Parts: sequence; C-alpha cells; structure tokens
Amino acid sequence: MSRRGRPCAMACLDGLPNSLEPTYACASELMETGPVSALLIIVIGIPLIKIAKGYLRKLFDRTEFDEGLENFMFRIAGVAMWALVILTAASELGINVTGIVAALGIFGLAVAFAAQDTMENVIAGIFIIVDRPFREGERIMLPKKLGGIYSSWGDVKEIGLRTTHVRSTDGVMLTIPNKLLTKDAVANFSHRSDMELRVRIRLGVSPTWKNVTKAEEIVEDIAANHPDISQKPKVPEVVLRDFGEHEVIMEVRYYVDNAKKMRPSKSFFVTEILRRFEEGGVKLSIPASIQMNADVDLDDLGL
Repeated sequence: MSRRGRPCAMACLDGLPNSLEPTYACASELMETGPVSALLIIVIGIPLIKIAKGYLRKLFDRTEFDEGLENFMFRIAGVAMWALVILTAASELGINVTGIVAALGIFGLAVAFAAQDTMENVIAGIFIIVDRPFREGERIMLPKKLGGIYSSWGDVKEIGLRTTHVRSTDGVMLTIPNKLLTKDAVANFSHRSDMELRVRIRLGVSPTWKNVTKAEEIVEDIAANHPDISQKPKVPEVVLRDFGEHEVIMEVRYYVDNAKKMRPSKSFFVTEILRRFEEGGVKLSIPASIQMNADVDLDDLGL
C-alpha cells in the first residue's frame, strides 16, 4: 500500500539507482514518493507565487486603493501564498500540518500577549490604512505630547503598520507609534476634497469711529491684493468681535488653498498691517502702565 492508501507496485524503485526504468508507470510511481512530491511543489510553487504577485500588483494598479493599503494587502497575500506552498510540501513529507498550524496559533497568541504594545500599534496602523484619516504627503497636527516639543504640524512621509513617519515643520523626522494617532481626533490640513483653510488674525484698535473704519479699509485692501489669499469659499472679511477693556477687538478672516501658505500669509498680513497702519495713522491699542509722577508725554504713546 502507498502512503495515500492505494496499492503501489514498488518494482520500479527496487533497483534504484542502477535500474530505474524510463517508463510512464515508473515516473508516476516516482512522483508519488513524498520527497519528490514535496520538491516538485516547491519548485513549481515559487514561480507561481511570483506570477500571482505580478497579477495582484497589476490589479492594484488598475484600482484606486490607497498606496498604504495596497502594500499591506500585497504583503499579506505574499505571506499566505508562501505558507500554503510550504505547508503543502510538508504534508507530502508526512508531517502533521494540523499540529504545526495549531502550534503556530498558540505561539502567535503567546507573542501577542508578550508584545501587547506592538500589537496595539499594528492594529492602529491597520485602522489608519483602512480609514485613511490622512495620507502620505499631507500635513497633520502632531499629538500634543510631541507638538509642544517639535512644532505643532508635520508632513506625513510614510505610513507603516507599527509606526508613521512625520517630518515636523521644524525639520525633525518623527517616528510616531500608530496608537498615538488613533487615540484622539486627527487634524488634517491637506484633505483632498476641500483644500481651503481659514486663517484668523485678531488685533485691538483704539476705539474711535475714524480709527476703526480706517483700519477696516486698510485690512480689506491688504486681503484683496495678496496672491496666496483665496476668494473662495468666502471672500476675506473683517469682523468687529467685541469691545475689550481699552480697545475694539477686530478679527481678520481669510482662506488659503494650501496648508503651507497659512503661516507665510499670516506673517505677511501682520507685517503689512503694522506698515500700513503706521502710514495711515491708525492706532493699535497697546496696554501701557504709566506712573503719574513720571515726566511722560502721552502723545508719544499714541494716547
């Protein structure tokens, strides 16, 4: 009887290696031996894996999957195909594959318990790849623990299963555990559907009608003549929010079409406000502490 339970004539193999008969029956008998079958499975399986991975890559290229998700699925498919080939070859050698799978399962559970932190990051990485709260190349708000040290924003460079690489606006390359990016809300400044981002600048101006109206005119003119300031979804606006203790609180609101324009445009706006207000005689409200017995000319303080 053969190892598969079929009667098998062993005459062909009795005289190995000197009297092997080159017949179909002898070749079939040789193919049914465990070592040869296992070797053939591996020899045929390796090119088949390459071909299957090539077709899988072409399939991904035709679809609109996220690149990170594609790479993750590609790796999982590759591991699954290699496992299938190796376990099938092991079965041909008479190895108890069921026992191996069970042992691997127990080993996997032990590793998972021993590396809970790593597993949390891997699971978080899968959620990031599937949910896509951000993609590579987009600008996000850094977690609070990191943002206070390395700037508040960063550009995503690479999304991995365990960590995400982000280059902060200070130029520091950060390797962030994925679980830190899923425990709180993620602020994405480069979302694809609607790129316009609002910038707000608050300032206090001396509370006189002439001063406030002149300040509004200057600010509106600055906003209308800067190429980085977008006119959609809303045109720039100036809002008088409230009376302060010694001033009228003015807020400038405008939109830019790229997160990287937020800070430069704000810097330009502040510089132009200072220059144009000084030229136009508009007075900003500046808190001042004055000793009444000091020889101070109030006109020098703009009061």
